[in-house]
Amino acid sequence: MPNNRIGICLPAVSACLVLLLISGLLLPSSVSAGENNKEIAASFTAVTTSVTTPEILDLYTDLFRVTYRSAPEIRVARDRVEEKKALRYTAWAKRLAPNVSGRLSQVHAFNQDPDLATTEDQNPDSGVYTDGDDYQDWGLTLDLPLYRRPVSLQVDIAERDLKLAQNTLTIKTQELDLRLRDLLGKYLIASYQLLNLKNSVRISREHVQKIQQGYELRDQTRLQLLRAQANLKELEAREDLNVQQKESALRELLDYTGLNQTDPVFQRLEGLLQDEAQTAGCINSLADLENAYKVIRPYVEEKDPEWLRRFFMNHSLLREQVRLERDLAASQALLNTQYEWPGLSLRGLYDRKPDSRFEDFEGEGSLAIVLSVPLFSGGTIFSNTTARSAATRVADTTHYLKLRKNIHDMENSRQLIISLRKVYATQKVHLEQQREIVILSLESYAIKQTSMQDLLTSKNRLIDAKNALMTTTNTLGTAYRQFAWQLGIPYPTPKIPLPTTGNTVSPGQ
Repeated sequence: MPNNRIGICLPAVSACLVLLLISGLLLPSSVSAGENNKEIAASFTAVTTSVTTPEILDLYTDLFRVTYRSAPEIRVARDRVEEKKALRYTAWAKRLAPNVSGRLSQVHAFNQDPDLATTEDQNPDSGVYTDGDDYQDWGLTLDLPLYRRPVSLQVDIAERDLKLAQNTLTIKTQELDLRLRDLLGKYLIASYQLLNLKNSVRISREHVQKIQQGYELRDQTRLQLLRAQANLKELEAREDLNVQQKESALRELLDYTGLNQTDPVFQRLEGLLQDEAQTAGCINSLADLENAYKVIRPYVEEKDPEWLRRFFMNHSLLREQVRLERDLAASQALLNTQYEWPGLSLRGLYDRKPDSRFEDFEGEGSLAIVLSVPLFSGGTIFSNTTARSAATRVADTTHYLKLRKNIHDMENSRQLIISLRKVYATQKVHLEQQREIVILSLESYAIKQTSMQDLLTSKNRLIDAKNALMTTTNTLGTAYRQFAWQLGIPYPTPKIPLPTTGNTVSPGQ
């Protein structure tokens, strides 16, 4: 009897051990599925607009202010205005102020008439001085243009050049918010994609380890192991590419701002990009889609294209820029015929009186109104007039093309917003679907109802779906502000402190 009992118990113990072994192999998959479900749910919540990181807005305000002082493009535009102001003063000075020049000379006369020999040399006691072979001379010349075509044209060109430079500075300053948000947003997107991929690589690496253990215990096939390893290698290769994209986005941001990577504002920025959820919150906060769309919603949804074109013509700085460029080009075209016009000037001469000592400063002079009329210059009046007409036509055509392009860019931005809003809504639904697919695939794979290939495919599609939604969020936020700036709609921007008075001013004011 005892032997029989032992014989009966041994198979039972063996069966229990097998069950425990099987359950031990299945348990990690079940636990892993639950853990993965939690991570997927957390990462999905991170890319929804409900998650924000308000700290990015304070950081952006500080970045905006330091960039206003250090950005090379704005500094160049600011210095260009100072240059044009100085050139305008020079042009007006040449137009209104007389040009007075002095002359000092040491003269040696050749082949002089012997009768003009110095009397003082012949008879020093006579006290009479006459110029000899060598004498010193001095003189003053005054020239005041009453009307001189080249001088008048330079005044007109200088005035238009200054207005164009001032308008360019205003555009660059107003464009600062748009460019800075776009470049910072691209850096945030690159950081998010890298963090998203790193999380996926970590999960995939853990999954490969579990598959490796299962393969060693004969629970997983070699095909499943190879597919998991190949998927991990693909993700690691994408990670290297995303690192390069992040570095490239940072360098582009540094080039525009003129700052160094060691600047405290960038150290603060890196502190906000520690995990996927926080980075997604930064993107959502910076884009601020809901509030940004309120500013432009009537112009996107209610106004027809013809109304938008009229609004653009009346309010856009881009249109003013094109007009100023056309006026400047038309004035420069007149330079071709500047010397074909008569000139009227007041001229004065005051020279040393002949046969007077240099140190006595005894002089005589004249004052005259001089009219100069070009009579013949080899037919240049015809060629210069032809050149002026051609240059004017070029200016008109260029004005038309630039204006047309700016209007079309504005209309394209409006259409892009309409399309992106549809894409954004679709991507949110698609992301929810991919999240559900991955969760169900993990649960199905844990009970051997889903293949390894389907699981890996669903995970990769979830990565792409999250990246696509974040990219669209940033692009849409930039498109809102781009359209407002092109159309000439006032848009709230961070205040810039004035260093002299301590007041604040918005760009363009």
